[in-house]
Amino acid sequence: MKRVLMCLSIMIPSVGYCCPSLDGTWTSSKEKFELFNKQWANIEDKAWSFMIQTQGIEVIKFNGKNEMSVNSPEIELKMGKKTMKRPASEERIAFNVLGCTSNSIAIQYERYGKKEISQLHFEGEDTYWVYMGAAGASGNSHIREYYTRNK
Repeated sequence: MKRVLMCLSIMIPSVGYCCPSLDGTWTSSKEKFELFNKQWANIEDKAWSFMIQTQGIEVIKFNGKNEMSVNSPEIELKMGKKTMKRPASEERIAFNVLGCTSNSIAIQYERYGKKEISQLHFEGEDTYWVYMGAAGASGNSHIREYYTRNK
């Protein structure tokens, strides 16, 4: 049996890949968001002012059963001289893993009535990032959102 598995792993390279683990609780990282996006993203000042207020608060829990819970607390946003409250939210979203490598996972899910595909790019086992926005759409400015696993 060992010989069969070894032969398969040589003949089919993807057998040797292990998907990164999503299990656990992940929090948006304001620090990693700022570090990358200040240097590389194309963000106007007004958009940056808004975005930096929304980072570091979202929490995603993956339960190992192809379901994620996305939670955001109530926050107060300052937009120029105006202040507005964004209410707290909690969503339960079913997803399917479309594929993976040793450092990325592609998932498909439905959110706000639309099917979405996201690729999670791992920088070690406790940090991943996703692109914000959609390819080919306005607002796609090479912006990454980072998440770190709570220990």
